[in-house]
Amino acid sequence: MPKNYYDRYAVEIRTNEHNHKRQQAHVHIYVRGESVASMFLDGTLRDGGLSSRDLKNVSKIVIENSEYYQELWDKYQSSE
Repeated sequence: MPKNYYDRYAVEIRTNEHNHKRQQAHVHIYVRGESVASMFLDGTLRDGGLSSRDLKNVSKIVIENSEYYQELWDKYQSSE
């Protein structure tokens, strides 16, 4: 599971999440090591919760790296 660290945040793509339903690409968000949310690559929350400050910071990270995360998603979700 590729996990990238940004100061107090981590962003992770999980390998083959039983993607038989062809889910929209998303990442899992960690704040200070705790899994707190998942987010679509456009920066909107998929589930979970973040403080407004964390949401702003993490959204920026995800959006700025969305092409990279889309490549990882395609790579890790392609095997069924």
